[in-house]
Amino acid sequence: IGGESTRPRPGSSYVEIEEEIQRVVPVIKAIRKESDVLISIDTWKSQVAEAALAAGANLVNDITGLMGDEKMAHVVANAGAKVVIMFNPVMARPQHPSSLIFPHFGFGQAFTEEELADFETLPIEELMETFFERALARANQAGIAQENILL
Repeated sequence: IGGESTRPRPGSSYVEIEEEIQRVVPVIKAIRKESDVLISIDTWKSQVAEAALAAGANLVNDITGLMGDEKMAHVVANAGAKVVIMFNPVMARPQHPSSLIFPHFGFGQAFTEEELADFETLPIEELMETFFERALARANQAGIAQENILL
């Protein structure tokens, strides 16, 4: 369940946190009322994840790999939820055209200027490895159980 399109396409735009919560929580509650099916919240914002988990979602699918919102890992850990950590090359290469659509991802928080400069020259496989190492370290530091992490 998601309340914001993050596909880099014309018409996509940032959705404010409260609006995103208003979009997803009623859907999650309605599903939860009828079924015990696993529910995934697709968001990179910790406040949205927290509201969705409280409403009955079971896992968080974070397209920023826990790098877009520094509180996300703690929200997941505190809820004992599962998390899908996605590799997001735009997070590590913010000059990419796709990054211009969603500048609110927390650029500059997850990586230093030097790291971002180094990432420019890394082959994609090495960039992915570095990104996942950083994301997994953030997950571990927050206390997310290893069995609750999906890549």
